[in-house]
Amino acid sequence: MNGMAETAQLEAAVQALSDIVKMNTVNNHEQLVADYLVTLLKQHGIEAQSIEYAPGRVNLVAEIGDGHGPVVALDGHEDTVALGDADTDPLAATIKDNRLYGRGVTDMKAGLMAEVFAMIALHDQDAPLHGTVRLLATVGEEVDHLGAEQLTELGYADDIQTLICAEPSGADKQLLLTKSIQAMLGVDGDTAQRMADANPTTEQHFIELAHKGSLTYTIKAQGVAAHSSMPAIGQNAIDMLMTYYQKQTAYFDSFKTIVNPVLGPTVPVVTLISGGEQVNTVPASAEMSVKIRTIPELRNDRLIKDLEAIIAECNADGANLTMDIASSFYPVHTPEDSQLVQLAKKVGEQVLQQRLPYFGAPGGTDASSYIVKSPDMQVIVFGPGNITAHQVNEYVDLDMYGRFIEIYQKMITELLA
Repeated sequence: MNGMAETAQLEAAVQALSDIVKMNTVNNHEQLVADYLVTLLKQHGIEAQSIEYAPGRVNLVAEIGDGHGPVVALDGHEDTVALGDADTDPLAATIKDNRLYGRGVTDMKAGLMAEVFAMIALHDQDAPLHGTVRLLATVGEEVDHLGAEQLTELGYADDIQTLICAEPSGADKQLLLTKSIQAMLGVDGDTAQRMADANPTTEQHFIELAHKGSLTYTIKAQGVAAHSSMPAIGQNAIDMLMTYYQKQTAYFDSFKTIVNPVLGPTVPVVTLISGGEQVNTVPASAEMSVKIRTIPELRNDRLIKDLEAIIAECNADGANLTMDIASSFYPVHTPEDSQLVQLAKKVGEQVLQQRLPYFGAPGGTDASSYIVKSPDMQVIVFGPGNITAHQVNEYVDLDMYGRFIEIYQKMITELLA
């Protein structure tokens, strides 16, 4: 592609990004983005499928390639967090100093549109792709990965070998000089300074090759109320719950030494507890809620099975306990020596002109839903955008936006060569 064509492509990509940033999709109304993408892709001869989650909430799936080979999935979500209390209009899509400002531009409409325009470029160039590129644009990622869960249930993740999640992976490179970023990377101040000095761009990016999952559940104890002067005729729900609590604590303590090399240990936290009705009544009910940040070595399914066994043990001794699972999102970890991570490092360092360190994140992405069906799926989180996500000054560097369009094109071309 010549320079003039590249400039025209980038101008079109910036205009499209501006268009969707102006759409209010705060965990709702994602159909605005989906409909826009259907029209845009159709203009380039790419058919897209709209999949309704609820009225006004639509996921989008689009594919290119010859279908004779592996499936490379590109994930991006259409929703944003709340607009926030900003001094300027968060939907204005203002451009200043080559930065586009607006709610959701870094998390993650820029990543989504970079994937879309990479697909468009490959299709327009009639690139030989021996396999399938599958775009998954989802609703409700910011609240329980609603769209990704639906697409997984419908089978769209069954055959994915490789997933590129275009969530933001950068930070202003001056943040390399802060202790918190150095601690995250495991480097000293001198090393961080050399990284910053060697980076000719304004941002430092990272390849996120792992992130924790989460398991959220509530244990409910059902007892029998009685006057506190006659506890024998009642059944104390708090006593039941405390017996379970002690067994659960011992179970959590038993796996403290099981540590993922990137993500560290499993982190369980009892976050809510309640029980009883009044001070002179044997409590008839009690409950406890727990949030666990999970790692691949102790996946959610194993934790659930073990916790259910503890409940069964307590119930066999006379308790009446049940577990309600509010959400379960799986952890993700792709080894450094995998094809996907090494390819991202090679192409990314060439295009971004910087060294790309690896790291693991405590928070999750849509990948937590997709990987349930394909545990061997290789996943990276790598995209335009930075740590201004969810902030009132959220922005994306448009130079980085254009570079990631190029990165995705080159990676897909090599993955499906």
